[in-house]
Amino acid sequence: MTDSLDHLHDRIDDLAAPDGDFYVACADTGRRPVPLKGTSFGSPDDAERAADLAREYREALREVDPYLDERRLAVYEDIGDVPTLDVSKASSVRERIARYRPRRNSRPRKSAVLTGATDREWIRMEGAPIVRIARDGEPLDDAAIALQLNAQV
Repeated sequence: MTDSLDHLHDRIDDLAAPDGDFYVACADTGRRPVPLKGTSFGSPDDAERAADLAREYREALREVDPYLDERRLAVYEDIGDVPTLDVSKASSVRERIARYRPRRNSRPRKSAVLTGATDREWIRMEGAPIVRIARDGEPLDDAAIALQLNAQV
C-alpha cells in the first residue's frame, strides 16, 4: 500500500504548478486535505485530475484508518486578493445612512462595504450582520458562521 500511496502522491506532484491559479479543497470546509495541502495547478483539468488522484489516495488510506474523514473535493480558482472590509469608506457609509430616519420599532440600519485591492466595491449590504468568515488565513466552517449570525439576529 505504501507504494500505491507514494505513486499517487508522485502523480499529484507531477500535475502541480508552483504558480498555478487552481487548487483542490474540501467543498464543505474549504481546507486542502492530504495530499493536496499547499499544492496548486496550472489548469482546471490538471486540478480535476489531481482531485481524482486524491480521492484514490484517501480511499487507500481508509483501508488502514476506516475513520478517516470523507471529503467532497472540488476545484477552485485562486482569485488572489481576498475581499476585505474597507473601513476607510465607513464614514461615507455612515453619512449616507444618517440621511434615513429609522421607522418606529425598526432595527437600526447597518451597512457594510466589501472591497478588494482596487477601489471597486465587490458587494454592498444594508441591514446585514457583519461576521468573520476566516481566521488565520483559513475559512471558518459553517457552524462558526451560523453562531455569529444567530448572536446578531
